[in-house]
Amino acid sequence: MNIGEDQPSFIPYHSYGPDKGKQTCPVCKYGRYHGILYFVGNNPNWQEIKVWLDFLENESAARQKFVKSYFVYGNEKNYLKNNGIQELEKLGNILQMKHLALTFVPSFSDTTTEVHLNKINPMADNTFIIYKHRSIVDKYINLKPTSENFNVIRKSLDNTRGDYFELPALKHE
Repeated sequence: MNIGEDQPSFIPYHSYGPDKGKQTCPVCKYGRYHGILYFVGNNPNWQEIKVWLDFLENESAARQKFVKSYFVYGNEKNYLKNNGIQELEKLGNILQMKHLALTFVPSFSDTTTEVHLNKINPMADNTFIIYKHRSIVDKYINLKPTSENFNVIRKSLDNTRGDYFELPALKHE
């Protein structure tokens, strides 16, 4: 997907976070403010993933309700649903995540979870999609977890902050 397009809905399996044990669409449930989707496919580098997860956890804690971050793991070469749940839950506990959701899908071409609508390359090291009000505002592929790249993500969030983020949500009747 490209910047300016709507971020598609999809329903990954949540292994860790507020929706643990459910299939919940991050965009639908938490799409009012910024969202960061951190996709990793067939080439996971767990050392780098842990550094990114720590950064995203800290950014989510600092920005509170104004950003929700999700790790979406989709390794089609090594997919086992029960193992995915257990491994991501173990990782969340080790890293003591409080604000980040750890999710997985069978593959990035999976139609059951509708993740295929995101058009993510499973061979990329990672893909970051930043959205606001369901619209993609930034996208990065193959980012290394460096202080320069952390600042790229922060700057993107700062530069695309909504004018109305501070207003209360409308109540639906």
